[in-house]
Amino acid sequence: MRLTAIILARVLAFIEPSDLVSKSGIYFPDLVREIAKYYRFQKSPQTFEEHDMAKGVEFIEGQSGKRGITKFVIWPNIMVLETRSSTDDSKALLEEILAWGKEKFDLAYEPGMIRRFAYVSNLTFHSDAPMLRVSPLLERIAQKTSEALTEIWSEPVSYEPIDLKVGHDPLARRWGIAPFQITRRAETEFSANKYFSEAPLPTDMHISLLEEYEAGILELHGMPGKAGTS
Repeated sequence: MRLTAIILARVLAFIEPSDLVSKSGIYFPDLVREIAKYYRFQKSPQTFEEHDMAKGVEFIEGQSGKRGITKFVIWPNIMVLETRSSTDDSKALLEEILAWGKEKFDLAYEPGMIRRFAYVSNLTFHSDAPMLRVSPLLERIAQKTSEALTEIWSEPVSYEPIDLKVGHDPLARRWGIAPFQITRRAETEFSANKYFSEAPLPTDMHISLLEEYEAGILELHGMPGKAGTS
């Protein structure tokens, strides 16, 4: 497996922003303005409507040192921060913003007070392993469909598995969680062996599971020793 890009590394921190500012008495637009200035966000809330937490108070393309922040959003009961490097970076940057807010504005924040985090990791990679060939029955369907379409269209048509996805029962919980999926990369020929994957996991764990899955696919198809490295 050869990692090509981290497209999204999102961390969600379950905390109520109102609990952070209630004791300090800070004027929320002042806090928003200073966050935008200190972290050099290219887009930040300007209008009254854009300061409405119910709609998400959104900051776009900022920076802390050499680390880029793709997006930072404040909701009534959650904060979301995204980078293109790793969920570890995203989590560290979110906690950094809160620690900075405590120092500058006396926010009621203490390390460890966020008891639950969630993650979304999107990435692309190359693999010489047949990542989507998991079922002889599915391959048989692909083959028969290819044969039928070749006859119908009077030209060669080849069908192959294009997607693998696991997820939870959407009716089993109030708020949905992203699936774990592997799919062929959009706008890329199948022969390039390039894939997109999403997981509701920290980036490092996501990569580790993909590598474990790749090794299993290689073993399943009798192709030991061909796995790449990220």
